[in-house]
Amino acid sequence: MKFNNNDIHLAIFDLDGTLIDSTSLWFDVDKEFFMARGMDVPPTYAKEIAHIGLKAAAILTKNKYCPNENIEDILDEWNRLSLKGYEQSIPLKENAKEILDFLSNQGIKISLATANSKALYEPCLKRLNIDKYFSFIIDVNSCKEGKDSSEIYDKVASHFNVSPNNVVVFEDSLTAIKTAFKSNYNVVAVYDINSTKDIDKTTANSHLFIRNFQEFIDLYK
Repeated sequence: MKFNNNDIHLAIFDLDGTLIDSTSLWFDVDKEFFMARGMDVPPTYAKEIAHIGLKAAAILTKNKYCPNENIEDILDEWNRLSLKGYEQSIPLKENAKEILDFLSNQGIKISLATANSKALYEPCLKRLNIDKYFSFIIDVNSCKEGKDSSEIYDKVASHFNVSPNNVVVFEDSLTAIKTAFKSNYNVVAVYDINSTKDIDKTTANSHLFIRNFQEFIDLYK
């Protein structure tokens, strides 16, 4: 992908696995959650829930794996297991602040579109001092569909009155990458440990694949 800076008016970032390095925390949460129920984490579980938001993930978990559980209890348990990490320890991905600075200095609007919940991402953004960069924040809990639909991206683009071809989307999840790519957004696939097995598919369904944000900055500065 190569574009002139004048062609891009809006950048949409995913949060977990893209801007922040939270993947290992969620591995631990899933492991602890299922271990408490005498189960191993199902092999396809991470991919099944990665793009759909916490409430939808809780519904899927109940319906498919834990039929005797209460959805609100699942959500409360996940929140308890993960909140400390978001409040205190989850770090930014390499050069994440630098790319936010770079895009902001280019006059490009920056938005966050996440599958996480406000109770977790809000304290994390404030602690990392990056909340100031986002002109608009939306999560899938305010959408009818997860990131297997372009709804969340379309809502952001509509908010800024920008067409998809003038938007760059940064994502790490293959499902989200495919969705944005098929919906005519400019897609930058960001490496995360979860994407290791999907690099070929990720590359085929994005305009640019980067292992860290400095690669993007060097390409477009």
